[in-house]
Amino acid sequence: MTAWPLFDGPAIVEQVEAEPLATWLRGETIPAIVAKAAEEAGGGLAHRFLDVPDGAPVDRSFDELFAETARMAGAFSSLGGRPVVASLLPGLPETLPLIFAASWAGVILPINPFLEASAIADMLRRTGARVLLAEGPSGKQGTWEKLADIHAAMPELEVIICGESEGPDRLEPWLDAHAAPPPPMPAADEIAAYFHTGGTTGLPKIARLSHANLAYMAFLAGFGGDMRAGDVIPCGMPLFHVGGLVFGGLAPVAARATVVQLGRGGFRDRAMLDAFWRIAEREGATILFAPPTVAAAALETFAPPAPANVRHWVSSAAPLPAATHRRFTKATGIAIKEAWGLTEASLVLTFTPPGGESRPGSVGLRLPYCELKIRSLSDPVREAAPGEPGVVMGRSPGLFAGYLGHADDGLTEAPALGPGRWLDTGDVGYFDADGYLVLTGRAKDMILRGGHNIDPVVIEEAFGALDEVAAVAAVGRPDARVGELPVVYVTLSPGAQATPDDLLRRASGAIAERAAHPKEVIIVEAMPLTAVGKINKLSLRHQAALSAVRSLYPEVTDIAVRAGADGRIRVALTPCPDGAADAVAALGLELDIPADERRI
Repeated sequence: MTAWPLFDGPAIVEQVEAEPLATWLRGETIPAIVAKAAEEAGGGLAHRFLDVPDGAPVDRSFDELFAETARMAGAFSSLGGRPVVASLLPGLPETLPLIFAASWAGVILPINPFLEASAIADMLRRTGARVLLAEGPSGKQGTWEKLADIHAAMPELEVIICGESEGPDRLEPWLDAHAAPPPPMPAADEIAAYFHTGGTTGLPKIARLSHANLAYMAFLAGFGGDMRAGDVIPCGMPLFHVGGLVFGGLAPVAARATVVQLGRGGFRDRAMLDAFWRIAEREGATILFAPPTVAAAALETFAPPAPANVRHWVSSAAPLPAATHRRFTKATGIAIKEAWGLTEASLVLTFTPPGGESRPGSVGLRLPYCELKIRSLSDPVREAAPGEPGVVMGRSPGLFAGYLGHADDGLTEAPALGPGRWLDTGDVGYFDADGYLVLTGRAKDMILRGGHNIDPVVIEEAFGALDEVAAVAAVGRPDARVGELPVVYVTLSPGAQATPDDLLRRASGAIAERAAHPKEVIIVEAMPLTAVGKINKLSLRHQAALSAVRSLYPEVTDIAVRAGADGRIRVALTPCPDGAADAVAALGLELDIPADERRI
């Protein structure tokens, strides 16, 4: 096994790239990675499941993980062909081997269990799923209550119940009834997984990721995060996201590290979040990872000293406000390493080097075999000048095989693979003088709620379908708990009469994901417009930010919101209350910070 070198700056990236990619892979497919880990790490602890913070763990060695994966893959392969196996499972003890097994025998389709039953059924139909893995009535994800509607829409679907339940459709009896030898290893270019991502028509798009994509990402996430054999990595991220599955599953297996699964709900479980630091100390955690909202919430319960073994905290899923970054490191002494990417890239394209400098406000350096460039906002055929913000374009071996139902090339939707297989990431940013990428906005104005990408078009289409609505725009209102909450601004058609509550009630039925249901509807006389007549969403985001800050400080008479030179929303309060910098940072906004305090 070739050891992954310490990522300490741009020079090591070039050194890694001097070798063929195969040098660094721990297997060319998902089952090959799991098999090789069992061969080399054997009885070492691969996975620990904590149902409750202080309960008895359920442990699985690398040998046991591979044996379970092979047994489950044999059962899935007995169905014939390469079946699509969908999963609505939370982080149960059997979730990881089931996911690995499904990708071995066919294709795994992890689905957000909080989607409405109709949206779930639509994805099952589009993918031709033959099996659905779901938790029984003991679960807290709400999937059990949706199964009747899903089954009515797809009566041919085979539903397998996991977790604590009784009946012949339970997992273990099903596996016994379908016992078969494991299938041959898949080819590297075969599709391993379907991951849903933000759609432009109200329904999620489905990105196809190959074994080669995910095997490369197991290396890239492990290298970028400095994962080592024997590391202990708590995982509270949902496993229906590529980030939770790769960084909280596949990459640690490739690195011979231990994943500690934080119960069914992960960071959604307040008990787990409150006990997070105690668990990290008890389990000997070496790497922590979570989105910015969890970092902010964890800081509320932090009491020094920090867990002794932790080397760094990996922040991903959304840019981390620089003020929160500084505050976190100052309070805990733990360095934060930001990662950035997207589902269509199989996860990451950049990482803050674990052995190098952390720069609050930056998402780090490009990773090995990743190419990045900045396209001008004003002229799409021109690359942006140094320091000029533009659309970030990416290319790597992790780029997906296209959306389901679309050709592998010539895609026209954004993000899409254009000439030369460059991916339009939809993010706006620039490189600093040392090659660190700084993100300043989102070209598509995605709303980031608790690490989930919510496409505002989904909301806008639902409200735009109402007769009374003349114009609509959805934006994210800053929220200290989940990052952003969707709010919608509407203007009414001439002569129309409607209340915000009435509009919200009728439009919400057309929005598949509950998380995308707006928290507030604001009726305005006219939409702010840009010079070319488009709705000025920046102005609306400023209004939403102003509303969020005013709710914190109703007594402050003078609150100003503006765009800083770096594109971030900045806030000025007169007079400025004590602690305002931290409170504003918790909303993902910033007060002005002296330049000499921007690096750690």
